[in-house]
Amino acid sequence: MQSNSFLKYNWPSILWAAFILYLCMMPSKHLPHIPIPNFDKIVHFTFYFTFVLLTNWGWMKQQAFDSLHKNALLKIFVLACAYGFTIEVLQETLTTDRHFELLDEAANATGTAIGSLLAVKLLK
Repeated sequence: MQSNSFLKYNWPSILWAAFILYLCMMPSKHLPHIPIPNFDKIVHFTFYFTFVLLTNWGWMKQQAFDSLHKNALLKIFVLACAYGFTIEVLQETLTTDRHFELLDEAANATGTAIGSLLAVKLLK
């Protein structure tokens, strides 16, 4: 049963990552307009904050890959930042109305960092 423990504990973070990709690649005309300044930055922050917490939980619970336990938060931080950057590049290259935004990437990285700090507190 150890071999399937990775998916058993990581399906929430995998689904969350797919949800992020889906919403970020969706044409902006299909997204609701929220008349709050910089609301999209709050969304980006929340996406990656949640992704880090879910991924950390899954990696710590799973027993299939012991290597994920060592330096997990650093690995997750790099993974989340790279994922956010990749999606920003995909928006620029594969969509017509979505574009790479440095402030979106900053919000992604900030959510990742704060999520990592909270995960450290939760591990204690």
